[in-house]
Amino acid sequence: MAYGWTGKLLRVNLTTGKIAEEDSSKYNKYIGGTGYGDRIMYEEVPVGTKPYDEANKIIFAIGPNTGTSAPCSGRTTITSLSTFTKGNMVVNAHMGGEFAVHLKYAGFDAVVIEGKSASPVYLKIDNDSVTLEDASALWGKTTRETSVAIIDKHGQGYTVTSIGLAGENMVNLSCVINAANHCGGAGSGAVLGSKNLKAIAVYGKGSVQVANPQEILKLNNYVLSDLIGSNNNHVVPSTERPWAEFSDKGSRWTGRPGLTWGAAEGGPVDTGDSPPGEPNKVGYRCQKAHMDYGPVSEKYTVKMTGCTSCPIRCSPAVYLPELEKEGYVAAVSNTCMPNFMWAGIMKNHKDYVEKDDGLFYCNVASLSTADDLGLWDNYGELPKTITYFINNDLLKEILPKDEFDSLKWDLYEAGDPAFIKDIMYRIAKQEGVLATLGEGAYFVNERYKELLGGKYLNDQKMSLWSPLGWSKHHGNETAAQVGALTNVFFNRDCMCHTIVNIVGSGLPYDLQKGIIEERFGVGALDKPKAYTPMNQAKAKFAKFGVVRQTLHDSFTLCNWVWPMTLSPRKDRGYKGDLSVEAQYMAAITGENWTEESLDFAAERVLQLQRALQVMWLGTTDMRNEHDGANDWVFDMDPDLKPFEEGTVKMDREDMKVAHTMLYKEMGWDEKTGAPTRETLEKFDLKDVADKLAELNLLP
Repeated sequence: MAYGWTGKLLRVNLTTGKIAEEDSSKYNKYIGGTGYGDRIMYEEVPVGTKPYDEANKIIFAIGPNTGTSAPCSGRTTITSLSTFTKGNMVVNAHMGGEFAVHLKYAGFDAVVIEGKSASPVYLKIDNDSVTLEDASALWGKTTRETSVAIIDKHGQGYTVTSIGLAGENMVNLSCVINAANHCGGAGSGAVLGSKNLKAIAVYGKGSVQVANPQEILKLNNYVLSDLIGSNNNHVVPSTERPWAEFSDKGSRWTGRPGLTWGAAEGGPVDTGDSPPGEPNKVGYRCQKAHMDYGPVSEKYTVKMTGCTSCPIRCSPAVYLPELEKEGYVAAVSNTCMPNFMWAGIMKNHKDYVEKDDGLFYCNVASLSTADDLGLWDNYGELPKTITYFINNDLLKEILPKDEFDSLKWDLYEAGDPAFIKDIMYRIAKQEGVLATLGEGAYFVNERYKELLGGKYLNDQKMSLWSPLGWSKHHGNETAAQVGALTNVFFNRDCMCHTIVNIVGSGLPYDLQKGIIEERFGVGALDKPKAYTPMNQAKAKFAKFGVVRQTLHDSFTLCNWVWPMTLSPRKDRGYKGDLSVEAQYMAAITGENWTEESLDFAAERVLQLQRALQVMWLGTTDMRNEHDGANDWVFDMDPDLKPFEEGTVKMDREDMKVAHTMLYKEMGWDEKTGAPTRETLEKFDLKDVADKLAELNLLP
C-alpha cells in the first residue's frame, strides 16, 4: 500500500476529450506540488512554447502531506508558463482553500490539463468519475456565480475553482479563485481561459492512507501546543498580556480580551486570550481584519476563515450590507494585499456609515470585484500601476481622448470605489487601451518604454524587484542581503516567508540572532536597518529560506506559517523545531526521512527550476540575465549610504559578492550562476544535465 501519495495522476486532454489515469509514483522523488509540476513541465512542454499556445500545460498538484490533518496542509501548487514576465518561463502559483484536500480524497496527486477545448467546458471530478461538462452557460459569469451554479447543479459537496472575465479574456494578470476567495495567481486564470476551461469542480469522498496515524496526531498536538504562533508564525502577542514576556505592536497575534468578531452569528465573539499550550484557542489568535483594516472593521467582522486543516485563520470574513445597495458582493473574505492595496488608487474615499470608514469600504468593494473577475493584483503591482499612470498624468498620454473622457472621473473626485470597479471591468474585458495595464509590469514598460523613460520600473513605490517584471515579496527589507537573495530563485515575486517570519516574529533581535546564528553561523542575521557586508553565513541562511519554501510548496504546507523556526514558549527559549516536516514525512510514508534528506529532496526541485530558467532564457549568464534587481534597490534613501544605520539600501558591489556566495552554496558556477553538471548529477538530474549540454547551456 502507498502511504501519503495516492499513486495516481489525472490527465485531461481538452482537445480530444480523453481523460486518463496514470501512475504518479515516478515523480515522488520531487515530493509533490511544485516538484511534480516542474518535472512534468520539463518533460512535456517544449522550450519556446508560449503561455497561450495549445502546447502549454497547466498542472494542479498536491503533496503527500495533503489531507493528513497536519496543521496548514491545505495548499495546492499550480504550474504553467508565466504570462506576465520576460521569457514566459515556468512559474508556480500557490492556492489555498479546499481544492487540495478534495483532490487527494478523490484519489489523485495531480491533474495535468493539456490541449484546448473547442468550446467552454468545466472539469467535474467525483472521486474516480471524471467528466468534461458544457460550460457555455457559465462563460461570462463571475467566479462566485460560477461556483454557485455548479454547486446548485451537482451538490453541496463540491469545491469549485474557476476563472472570471479576466481569465476568459486572457488578461495576463489573472487568477483562479477557489471557494469564493482563495486565489491562485501568476496568470493561471488566463492559461485556463486560453484552453476554454472555465472551472474545475472536485468532490473527494475517500481518504488518505498514512503509515502511522497515532504519530501524526502526536505531532499535531506538539505543533499546536508548543510551536505554532499566529499568521506568519508571529510568536508574541501584539499587546501586553500577563502570560507573555514580550509583545510587539506589529505582530499578527492580535486576538485579546475585548477584541471581537463583532458581526458573528448569534452575537459578538470575544477573541480573548490564547496563550501557548492551549491548542483549542489557536484559531482566535489572528483577528486579521483589525490588522488590515483597523478598528472600523471590528463590527463588520463575521469570523476568521482559512484553508482546510489550518488553525491559523488569517482570512477575515466581513459583511458590509451598504455595499449590496451599490451592486457589490457584500460578504467577502480575503487575506494579504487585496485587503489594503486597491484603495490606494483613489485620492480620497467617500464615507458610508460613519466618518472615515471610506477607506475600509473602498478596499472591501475593490477586493470583492477583483475576486469576482479573477483579476490578480500580483502582490499589489496592478493597483500600483494604475495609480502610477493616474498620478503621473500618463493616462492622457496613452489613451485616446474619447476613452480617457469615458472614465468615471466624477466618481474619482467623489472618492467612490465604483471608479475602481469600472477600471477593473475594462481591464478584465480587454476593453480599450486601458486594458494594456493588465499585461504585467515588464510588458507595460516595454510597450510604453519611451514614455516611461525607465522611471516606472525604478520607482520605489512600485516595488518592482526584477527587470524581468516581478514584484518584491519579500526582499531587502527582510534581513538585507538574505531577503534580497531569495529573489534569485523564482520567476515571480518569491513569496519566501521563511525569513520574514523570523525577523517579524516579534521576539527581540538578540533572541532571534542567537537562534539563527546557532544554525547558520556568526553574522547570519543583522539588526534591522543596521546591516553589515555580505558573509557566507547569510548565504546559508538565504538558501535555507528557499529550500524550506520549496519543500512547503511541494509537501504541501503553508509557507506563510511554516517552518517552525521559533516558538511562542518561554520554557523552550523561544526556539522552534526545524525537524517537524521530516517527522511528518516519516509518519505519513513509513519511510526513513530525516531533516537532511527531506531538504535534499526539496533542493532537487530548486536545481530543476534553475535548469529550466537557463533553458527558457537560452543563456548560462543567470547573474546578469535573471538574478539582478532594479535600480531603486540600490538608490533608495538618497541621504544614506549602504551599511549606514537606518537603511536597507543595497550596495552593488556587495550584492555581486552575495550572489557569488549564494552560487557557491547552491553548487552553481560562481561566475554565471548556472547549475553545473556535477551538481545536477548529485541530485539525480543527469538527464537534465545532458539536455543542457545538448543545448550548449552548461557552464
